[in-house]
Amino acid sequence: MASSDQDVTLLSFWASPFSMRAKLALLLKGIEHEDLPQDLGNKSKILLESNPVHKKVPVLIHKGKPIAESAIIVHYIDEVWPGTSPLLPKDAFLRAEHRFWTDFIDKKLLDCLMRFVRGNDKDAANEEFIANCVLLEGALTKLGSEQEGPFFGGASFSFLDVMLAPYAPGVVGVMGLKHASEEQCPRLHKFFEAVSEHPAAKGALPPVEKLKELIRNK
Repeated sequence: MASSDQDVTLLSFWASPFSMRAKLALLLKGIEHEDLPQDLGNKSKILLESNPVHKKVPVLIHKGKPIAESAIIVHYIDEVWPGTSPLLPKDAFLRAEHRFWTDFIDKKLLDCLMRFVRGNDKDAANEEFIANCVLLEGALTKLGSEQEGPFFGGASFSFLDVMLAPYAPGVVGVMGLKHASEEQCPRLHKFFEAVSEHPAAKGALPPVEKLKELIRNK
């Protein structure tokens, strides 16, 4: 493992896309950590004490200090363990671009997904989701080198790749949401294919069948 700094704990829920981000960053960096799965229907004392404002997962606890919110956690991980698999670009403008598109994902994609799940005009929500994917296709074309690899970071995962990975077709598809077609977003499809084959992503993103079972049992 790459990390010599022990005492790292992740409070998470396996089906949470935000938890997937934190787990993926830890695995990409090779950071030894303890997983403490949380029951969101009966929130634990450690979760409520570690994130008293939002009372949500994920929470990363490093040397007794809690860090909440997935994007902040991934940023923290990259700053504390910069030597292995760096995520944020060195260039300040590119870092700003990664943060801009992370904000876009968290506001636009998540909003469409939640509206779809709640049944608030599913067709309109799905149509908007696809339109947002087309915008992300443009961002991937602009920021990622297809010659170097399928990711925003070229051959390796970057910060933005970690942020987008949980929105893979297999993950959101179990809810009935249709992704953009390969014809509409060829680069995005290659990106999600590469995500599905990456060892760290396999450890962070749950199997589709497990997600289907969770939805069936609701």
